[in-house]
Amino acid sequence: MKPLLVMLLLATSIQAQSLADAARQERERQAKHKSTVIIRETGAPPAAASPASADGKPNEPDAKPAEARKAVVPPEPDAAALWNAKADELRKKIADLQDQETALQLQQVNQQNQIYAPVVDPVLKDQAQASLSQTIQQLAKTHDDLDMTRKELDAMLAEGPPKKVQVEPTPAQPRPEAQPQAAPQPQP
Repeated sequence: MKPLLVMLLLATSIQAQSLADAARQERERQAKHKSTVIIRETGAPPAAASPASADGKPNEPDAKPAEARKAVVPPEPDAAALWNAKADELRKKIADLQDQETALQLQQVNQQNQIYAPVVDPVLKDQAQASLSQTIQQLAKTHDDLDMTRKELDAMLAEGPPKKVQVEPTPAQPRPEAQPQAAPQPQP
């Protein structure tokens, strides 16, 4: 019984596949079978080929599809979508300004370390002081821009997205008033 069990375990372990081997084979399989579908436009897919008529001739397509495409006016952009895009733009600008402010603060600390180093050449110290003053000016400008952008975003968020206004079309002719109908008399 023991030899049979040992042979069975040995056979299964030899044929067993490691997780890494299985993953490698799956990546190779996926690399061979890449999708070739390319989406070029959004919207409705183009119409399929028109079926043949009863006499065997294909139906002629409309002569005006190109004209119809030109005549289609793109819809007016949604006010809420524009508002969201502007809010996202302001958020991105804030993140960029925060990164710039952090970089300038690090540059300022580095220049201060150069100025207050124990062994400093007077020429290098003067150059470090000049660059430190420029860095401080850039930092102040960046900080002001950051504050203005934050205030603009806060005001925009406090106001909220624009509300959709539904305009009811006015009828061309007034509707006739419904006249009350008399209830039918029960028949005896």
